[in-house]
Amino acid sequence: MNTQWQTSGSMSQSKLSAVSTLYANYAAKLFGYIFEVVKNQSVAEQYLVAVFNDVPNEIDDFLKTGANALCRLQMMARKKLSEFFETLDNETDKQALQNLQPLANNKYVAMMSPLQQQVFYAIHYRGHTIAQVAAELSKSNEEVKKVLKQCFTIIRNGRDNERLHR
Repeated sequence: MNTQWQTSGSMSQSKLSAVSTLYANYAAKLFGYIFEVVKNQSVAEQYLVAVFNDVPNEIDDFLKTGANALCRLQMMARKKLSEFFETLDNETDKQALQNLQPLANNKYVAMMSPLQQQVFYAIHYRGHTIAQVAAELSKSNEEVKKVLKQCFTIIRNGRDNERLHR
């Protein structure tokens, strides 16, 4: 992974240190997370750089007591990745990407029904809201929430079963 993120000349030393620490602690995990979506190393590196270029603007959120840095970074990445999905040129590209679904190799998602996969993919990877997914699927918000809850139950149960069999 060969990435270079930009630092502003006006960034204070404490902010620079905080950003550097975040990068050292989470860049590899975040890269893996992004790579699972885009399935391309150079594209994943570009998104990683884009996320870390935005970190100085949001560093105060990272420094709050009780803040989960990795979750915050993943939220920032999801926002950037939603732009990735929106910039696809045509419906053929969008359909090809949906068929590629980074979830295909995920054993937990493989246990989900097609509807559950569609909801999980739209919310988790594409960054859509429950309302957006409900509108896309012509379902109520409550139905989509129920399906999403089922997805998390499948993941949680799958992880629990793994722990039992180790």
